[in-house]
Amino acid sequence: MRRGVWFGLWLSTCSVAMLTPGSSLPDVSLISFQDKIIHFILFFVLSYLGMGMGIKEKVEIWRKKLLWINFFLLALLPSIVLETTQHLIPNRSFDLNDLAINLLGVIFGLFGYLYHPSCKFILD
Repeated sequence: MRRGVWFGLWLSTCSVAMLTPGSSLPDVSLISFQDKIIHFILFFVLSYLGMGMGIKEKVEIWRKKLLWINFFLLALLPSIVLETTQHLIPNRSFDLNDLAINLLGVIFGLFGYLYHPSCKFILD
């Protein structure tokens, strides 16, 4: 599958996970900060997948304008929008700590992509 398809599927997964009413979610808590780990993983993967959209060359990838457009539109913006719209969902609320962890996942996803920009055997 192409990177765009994986990105779309993962963005859908993030949206369902974050916008499902709180009463519909199972109460499974193995560790106290499990919610933060889930937020980090969701947005790390979303960011990593979004960074490479439309980028074909690996040479000095951090200088590519498209990388930074992808960062803001495909990673940073969805993390902010999904977290802030949670206050509209029953039994969910906006949490500044969750937003901070989302942004941390996005930044780590960016660095992960800069460090290892291609997973051709899986994504392309």
